[in-house]
Amino acid sequence: MKKRGLFNFTPFAELPRRRRRDLYVSLRWRIMQEGSKYGGKFTSDLVLDEPGRPKLYKQWFEVYFLGTDGVTIWNATIFTATYEFWNKTRSVASERAFSLLSEKQQKQEGRLEWEGPFRSKDGEKYYMMAERPKQAYDCFGGLTLREYQSKREMEIIENEPPAIYESFECDGNYEYGIGLRAVVQADEINREVIDTTIDRFREVGEADWQSGQPVQREVLPFETQEMALSKVKYTI
Repeated sequence: MKKRGLFNFTPFAELPRRRRRDLYVSLRWRIMQEGSKYGGKFTSDLVLDEPGRPKLYKQWFEVYFLGTDGVTIWNATIFTATYEFWNKTRSVASERAFSLLSEKQQKQEGRLEWEGPFRSKDGEKYYMMAERPKQAYDCFGGLTLREYQSKREMEIIENEPPAIYESFECDGNYEYGIGLRAVVQADEINREVIDTTIDRFREVGEADWQSGQPVQREVLPFETQEMALSKVKYTI
């Protein structure tokens, strides 16, 4: 859901109490109506437990659930520790790769190019992102940016894996509800994991929280996300 800074709106947290209460009651009704679908603690705009979807494609999920104060809606995205691990290694690898490029090369890699305009069957104009030729760089030993990033990701995983903590992080700048970013140790995000996460969030007082101990290294990946997904036979 939209965050302030990118869009112009009044955040949910700054709405009058009566308006927040109305939205709360509306969501409560929706959760009740969709109880057979999601279990009664939350609802979502996404499909949960899609048949045939592999675990590696179920590493995050977005839900809405009710706060305990009668006026708060939580707009939550729940990530597995595996997803967070991959996200952090990819981020570090990307930062290190871009630091080796010149300012001109960085702008070139970040620039989007478009093809078109084309016309659809109903006559509407549309554009398509142009596929740029792959650029190899001397600073990467003749590799492209993506190839070098992948190489560095694997090196980070092998030699300096980031510590991952189960955590809750709240964000009051959402248009609908208060944002919540949750990291949990689980093989996949399913109804049971979501229910447990909601219960745990309430137990810590519906506030920012981080576990005192990191997730054990043994349960985190020893390969990149790209490598892991390449072994899964699944068409989105």
